[in-house]
Amino acid sequence: MSRPTPKRIAAASLLAAALLAFPLGAGAASTTPAAPGVSTGGVSRERGTSAMLQGAVNPRGSSTTYFFQYGPTVAYGSQTTPGTLAAGFATVKVGKVVALIRPGYHYRLVATNARGTTFGKDKVFTPKSTRLKFALTKLSAPVPYGAPLVLNGVLAGVGGGNRRIQLQESPFPYLTAFTPLPGIQTTSVTGRFAFRVPAIFASTQFRVATLDPLPLSSPVVTARVAVRVTLKVQSSGRRGIVRLFGTVKPAEVGARVLFQLEKPARPGTGSEAAEERTIRYATTASSVVKRATRNVSRFSAVVNVNKTGRYRAYVQLHHGPLVSAASPTILIHGAPARKRTKKH
Repeated sequence: MSRPTPKRIAAASLLAAALLAFPLGAGAASTTPAAPGVSTGGVSRERGTSAMLQGAVNPRGSSTTYFFQYGPTVAYGSQTTPGTLAAGFATVKVGKVVALIRPGYHYRLVATNARGTTFGKDKVFTPKSTRLKFALTKLSAPVPYGAPLVLNGVLAGVGGGNRRIQLQESPFPYLTAFTPLPGIQTTSVTGRFAFRVPAIFASTQFRVATLDPLPLSSPVVTARVAVRVTLKVQSSGRRGIVRLFGTVKPAEVGARVLFQLEKPARPGTGSEAAEERTIRYATTASSVVKRATRNVSRFSAVVNVNKTGRYRAYVQLHHGPLVSAASPTILIHGAPARKRTKKH
């Protein structure tokens, strides 16, 4: 009898290892009915406190039910709804979504058929990213004076769902510490939230913070508050000569008012090219805001309007708790300038 060579010894070792793994492997090729083969897998589709638990089951010849157990300890305490696999000997990948799972939770796959129950290996949920991060919707347009404001956002990352949060503010000139506003919210399962401020009267910086012993704060967003401007026109009886007047709320005595003509223009290049047209304004006259009442100031000017079109009043503000704003446009009929005749 020949002595075994190193290659034969290595091959025999591999075969022995495969035979030892056969009873537990989900992909065993035996055709003898037996208790299910089970393999607890990883976690995917993480979203807030929700995730999909994965694994593999081999029914091993009998109809098989399976489910996942999960919880904060190896006692688990919760389980998914059962799934069913038809009788067969092929390994099948399975998965179940759980609505509430946090970092450090234990889980395992369990399968049962007529031959018995098999428990998969216990695993601990370690999310791909445990870092929580706030994201607030940017406020691009100014908020009209006294109008409500809605701040939307999301607390992204594992554990961002079902968290208690509060809105904080620091009014212009943004030198005071952030103070909490009344009302505490709880983020949705996916970490989303929306705060509504009933009325805002000055430009204000906002942020959202968790109510944890060590709070997590969002980036700061600035809500710019614009004055409210109205514009009216009164005819003088002569075509093209009109009185433009209106109000500014709150009172902004001394502010400059620009009367501007809307000038549609074809878009150029870059971001403007994505729009069908771009609106621009040309200043044709100006005035100054004067005092009227405690809360409302007024302006008025007699203007010679040469071109028919839509006009607006634009109130310029440079510093302070409020920002510049324009009135809605109104249609004004103008009188074309007379052509000068040449003298012979």
